[in-house]
Order: sequence, then C-alpha cells, then structure tokens
Amino acid sequence: MTFVGIRSKIESMFDSLVATTAGTSAAGAVDAWSRTESAACARKVAAMAGMLQAAYTASGSADRDQWCLDNFDAVAAHIGAAQRITPGAASHQLLIAVALHDRFPRVAAVFAEGLITYALVTTVVQRGALVVDPDALRSLDELLAEALRGREPMSVAVLEKTIDAFVAQVDPQAVIRTETRARGRSVDVVIDEDGSGMATVFATLFAHDAEAFDARVDALARTVCPADPRTLDQRRSDAMGAMSHGADRLACLCGSEDCPAAQNPPSTGVVVYVIASQDTLAEPPAPEPEGSDDALHGNGNAEDVAEEPSSSNGGAALRESLTNPGDTNTKDTTPAPVDERTALDGEPSAVFSKPLRELTLTEALTPTPGRLASLRPAAMTGGQFLRGAIACRATVGATITRIVHPGQAPPEPRYRPSTKLANFVRCRDMTCRFPGCRVPATHTDVDHTIPWPYGPTAAANLKCLCRRHHLLKTFWCGQSGWQDEQFEDGTVVWIAPDGRTHVTTPGSRLLFPELSEPTATVVATEAATAHVTGLTMPRRTTTRSAERNTRIHRERDANGNPQTTPVASYIHDMSALAKSSSQLGGAWLANALMSQ
Repeated sequence: MTFVGIRSKIESMFDSLVATTAGTSAAGAVDAWSRTESAACARKVAAMAGMLQAAYTASGSADRDQWCLDNFDAVAAHIGAAQRITPGAASHQLLIAVALHDRFPRVAAVFAEGLITYALVTTVVQRGALVVDPDALRSLDELLAEALRGREPMSVAVLEKTIDAFVAQVDPQAVIRTETRARGRSVDVVIDEDGSGMATVFATLFAHDAEAFDARVDALARTVCPADPRTLDQRRSDAMGAMSHGADRLACLCGSEDCPAAQNPPSTGVVVYVIASQDTLAEPPAPEPEGSDDALHGNGNAEDVAEEPSSSNGGAALRESLTNPGDTNTKDTTPAPVDERTALDGEPSAVFSKPLRELTLTEALTPTPGRLASLRPAAMTGGQFLRGAIACRATVGATITRIVHPGQAPPEPRYRPSTKLANFVRCRDMTCRFPGCRVPATHTDVDHTIPWPYGPTAAANLKCLCRRHHLLKTFWCGQSGWQDEQFEDGTVVWIAPDGRTHVTTPGSRLLFPELSEPTATVVATEAATAHVTGLTMPRRTTTRSAERNTRIHRERDANGNPQTTPVASYIHDMSALAKSSSQLGGAWLANALMSQ
C-alpha cells in the first residue's frame, strides 16, 4: 500500500471515530473522545511523515541530504513553525513519525484506530530502534500490533519490559540494555516558567565528586560575616551561583560599610544577560526620620504615610478616611509595607499574626492578604521572567549597560551593526525570531531581513536568528522556500514554503513595550537579488541516515560483547556524537553567513 493510500485509510477511520462520539456523555464521552484524540494524533503524525517523503522526492534532495541543514532539518523547522514548538521537539516528533510509518506500519494502523496513545507509540519506536533485519522487524511489528490492540493498562516500566520481551524474541541483540547508574549520570537545569525567577537543578554525580561539591558549597556559604541576613540554606543556594561565575566567595549582604566580607566577587568572564527597567534597579529612597517636616505634613511617599500613627497628622487622617469613610475611629489593618529586596532572605514570616489556638475557623481559613509588587519585573534574554527583587540581586558584582532606543536615527553605514544597535536588537527580540524557537538572543546572529547591501543596517531591518534558522533562511529561501518581512515595531511575518504565514513579535513587547516603539522606516536601495551568490551551505561528512546506522550497529555490537564496559561505551558514543554535532558550529559556519 502506498503512503497516500495509508493516509486515506487513516482519514476514513478518523471520520468514523468522530461519528461515534455523538450522543455520548460522562465516562462514555471520555472514552470516545480519548480514542478520537489518539486517532487525530495519528493523522498529524502521518502528515509529518508525508512532508518528509515529499522533501525526499523533490528535485535535488540527494544533494541537500549532504547539507549541514538537510531535508530532515528543513521539514522539522516547518513542523516547529506550524505548531509553535521548539526545533528539538519538532525534530523528535518527526523522528517518531518517520520510524513509525517506515518500520512499524501495523502498529501505525492500530494507532490510527485510536487504540493506543502517542506516548505508547514513542516507547515502541525507541525500544525497537536496534532491530535492523527486515524479517525480524516485520515479525516484531506483527507481534506488537496484535498485543497492543487488546492490551490492558500498564505502567511505563511494565510496558517497556513487555516490548523488550518481544524484541528479545525476534532479535536478542537488539534489546535496549538498562543503563547503569554511572552511565546515566547527568545534570539538568530547569528554569521555572511561572515568573518566580527561580530554577531547579537535578544532578547525578559520582559519590566522591558529590562529597567535594557539598564541601565546596558549604565553604563558600560561610565566607560572609555573621550579620548576613540569609539562612545557611539560602547561602548554599547562592554559593552555587557564585561557583558558576568562578567566584571564590559570596558577596555579603549585611549592608555594613566596614564589613570585610562585603566586597563584590571578582569578575570571571561568565556572562548572564538580564534586561531590567531603570526604575527597577534604582536604589530605594531612604526612610524619612521620625519628626521631620515631610513626615509630619504628609509629604513623604505612600509607605511613610501608611506607617504613621493615626493621631495627629493630615496624611494619616486622609488615609483613614479613604479606608473607611465616615468612621475616623476605625483601626487601619493594612499590612506594613515590605522591602521586596530584603524579603528574599531570612526566615519566612509567620503565616498568622497570633497563635493557632487563638484563631477562629474563619481566620484560619482566610489567606493572608497579598501585596502588589512595586518593582517592575525583569527578564533574561531567553524570555524567562524575573521578579524585580531578583533582578536587583543580580546587579551584585554585575556590569550595567544602558540600552538606547534608536528612535528615528538613520541607518548605520556598514554591514556589522554597532555594539549599541546590536544590544538594542537583542534586548528587543530576547530570543531567535523564527516561530517557536527559544534560543536566547545572546546565542544568535543579528540578521539583515533585507540582505545587505540592498537593505540597511537599521533596527527595523535587523532581527535575531539562531545559527540553524539563519542557515534555513539563507539557503532554503526563494519563491518555494522561506520568506520574511519585518516592520518598524520589530514584528516579523514569515511565509512558509506552503504559503502559510506565521507572525512573531519581539519577546520584550509584554514586559518592555517601550523597546517595541517604531523605529525609522527601512527603504531598500534596490531590488534584492539571490543573496546566496558566492555562499556555500556547510556540508556533512556523512548523511544523517549513515550516522544513525553507525550508532545502531555500535550499540548492537556492545550488546553482543559482554566485555564492553558501560562507561567505556558511553564515552565512545558521546565522542562520536560530539564530533557529529561539531559540524553545526565553528567559524566556518560564521564565514558562510558573513556576506548577508
């Protein structure tokens, strides 16, 4: 059966499943729509596989398979833009789609009926990746399709063991071996997306390295004076940040001018970019001394007024009348203001204002009134939000650079933008401007939307593109490729090869809308011609499929050779992966893009 025939069959199955949901309710509706959801996912996966097949059948595809950004990468970029997902997620979905329809067509048919989920399909593809003999693969596909069609609910671990049992039955050498703890060691950094400005680090280390790490963190945490307001746990956390910058001590936060430990950590060359408003980083005003004329006449700031007793000054009386008009004897219960900068440290405040045994049920169940943040939030160049107080903490030992909006300034008379203009573009965009890509702007190229020299070096013609999508725009362009248009406020409209449009706006527009104020209109000096003249797409030493086959045979050999140690195999595999990945980086890629 051809791929077109398979897709038609999938669509027919899906339409019949949608019809079965009519009139269902409660658990019946949940079951019917769950199956329909899986069938819809199967249609999406089939469409992805069809996109790659179309790319392979296009003219010149064999030569493009040798490109650094090959057919697979180009299709993955299109899928990522359509779903607004990252390139890594799109590549993974495309890999699963191709493997499912090329290697497990019968499992794909069960998926199309909505009988199994995408997560289960992913597990099948991954656990059966090392089966290379066509007859063994065909037998495995039949066994799995029959078993999964009427499967009972099972955990992920049980599912993996079940699939491994079938793999061992048809090809014992293809079973994915369980990694040892040593081989599975890793470090994962997860930046929270809730705007808290925090991140979580998970690490698995050798025991002796963990002991050394623990001792080092503890020693750094104790380099401050006893008056530092942070707890030991907070200082240990901050010590990890100091270690990442190569510092040999923490900056003490006691606030004393003569504290010997209060010197800022030395600069180390490690740079983390944080975008913050000038108001956020301004020093807080000093509190008015008691009895001053400003305090007595209500001319201080709102916090000073709120702290005054309600007996004899106009400012306090005005506050009371606004709190409860007509009742000047009502006691103000507004919580005392808190300095957000210092609230990051020390022990947490009490949940209740009096002992629990003295609370009524209503008081115990009523949440403590919150406060609106007075400090404007900041952001990292990758787009992650930071609380204003955390941005202030980040200034300790940091260099602060003022970002200047170019306004209606004329274009710069050269190809490479000045540092001031490049800094503005990176702070405005915050990330790569290709749809769905979240590479931080500090890791991107500054691209001319209208290629130089036809387009000027001006803010309205510059945007951030990661190296992958810079190559995509440069070499996968033209009438049948990707096209882009940029407007004065930084908005970029992308036109995909299929004619669909994708709009991306500057990442700073939500938190720093002033950076998206329109700049001078761009005027092309003449009609741009093909801007790849004289440029050559960096090429792979081997194709993607050849690299994959090499890795599969290496792991099969390791499975068949019990004397191959896990750690040695791991080092060998990672060396090959690093060598392959290095083809995407380096000065030679930068040189290929210099003329744009």
